Amino acid sequence: MDTFGILDNISTSVIITNKFMEIVHINASGEGFLENSKANLEKIKIASIFAQKNNIIVNQVYDAIALNQSSVSRDIEISLKNKAKRNLDCSVQAIYIDSEKYILLEINLIQRQKDIEKNASFIDRNNTTKMITRSIAHEIKNPLGGIKGAAQLLESELSNSQKEYTNIIIEEVDRLRNYIDKMLGPKSEPILEDINIHTVINRVINILDTKKTKKSVFLRNFDPSIPNVNIDKDMIIQSLLNIVKNAQEASTENGVIELKTRIDRNYTINSTKYNLVAVLSIIDNGIGISDEIKNKLFLPLVTDKPEGSGLGLSISQRLVSENKGAIVFKESQDKTIFEIILPIEKY
Repeated sequence: MDTFGILDNISTSVIITNKFMEIVHINASGEGFLENSKANLEKIKIASIFAQKNNIIVNQVYDAIALNQSSVSRDIEISLKNKAKRNLDCSVQAIYIDSEKYILLEINLIQRQKDIEKNASFIDRNNTTKMITRSIAHEIKNPLGGIKGAAQLLESELSNSQKEYTNIIIEEVDRLRNYIDKMLGPKSEPILEDINIHTVINRVINILDTKKTKKSVFLRNFDPSIPNVNIDKDMIIQSLLNIVKNAQEASTENGVIELKTRIDRNYTINSTKYNLVAVLSIIDNGIGISDEIKNKLFLPLVTDKPEGSGLGLSISQRLVSENKGAIVFKESQDKTIFEIILPIEKY
């Protein structure tokens, strides 16, 4: 309905229902909140988007319809139909347009604000991570030349069908050398270019698919409408590689790792508001992350793996941050979710 078009620029999630409790409008933030499109949501019952149909929000909508009663709820936990849990503030009130009664729900996600604050604190720790990674980079760079030379010699002995693997080795050595040169140089500013994020994801999958150790099944769930993102390709490949490798190590044999992309709107990263961001989710159903380290996941040297360095997520966080993005950790039932948020369009 055009009447409600002005609500699309509001940063909080707004849902409008009619007196039959059917959704007649949802703004862009609301689409992000429910992880679904306006086209799919309009005309469905408000109760059907929640895991429990008899919850506080549905009851408040009913009271607003039957009694014209406005209400405000603070810091409530709601489970959505997709089992995702959200902590939020919610206000519900009746409004009248052309003598027709509608119910307006305004939802403010508490968790998003917590994520914003948490991500800002990670930036303060980046200097520590930089010092550690620079010292490790010196040790890594020297053997890379030998690895590339050995791969080139091996390539001359292989058939064309087998050269795919040596090509990956050579290309990855070149990428790592460029990446290390950035870290060791006087400046490590990102080299930005417009990139299709799905080519980055496919590159990471190709790298990990060559490993002959425990195999994972990669499930691609891409939104083809996402525009190009302005990023340093090598930095985002490395960041994504670290996270997906962790998911692979946490998975059982033939465990599923879903790589999902979508658009989100009206998103704030480190106090900067963006009209449009790309969200890349890495979802696995592996063993999960121990409670002891959940609150310090992105700190350097923190790990629950016996042979882990504890640097992968810390480095990933720094690389994404240098591309003006953020990483968010979530859990949903038996699934572990990391979201890489990359800006597309600023306000």
